[in-house]
Amino acid sequence: MTMKIDRFEGDYAILEIREETGETLYKQLPASWLPEDADEGDVLVKTSEGYAIDTAETEKRRAAASEKLFESQV
Repeated sequence: MTMKIDRFEGDYAILEIREETGETLYKQLPASWLPEDADEGDVLVKTSEGYAIDTAETEKRRAAASEKLFESQV
């Protein structure tokens, strides 16, 4: 299961959750449960202390998205 912050709506974060089956779900979560520096597009992992940003996976996905955007402009 992969969780990504899709967007923020008021005091809530809307998470995009991709299940192993390929199904995509959306879950509303209080933004206060996330790290203070959490932003749209960040990939999250559930820990024993709550939620943390998976920095490596987030950067990997942002780089891939930037590459696709660049390729579409060429």
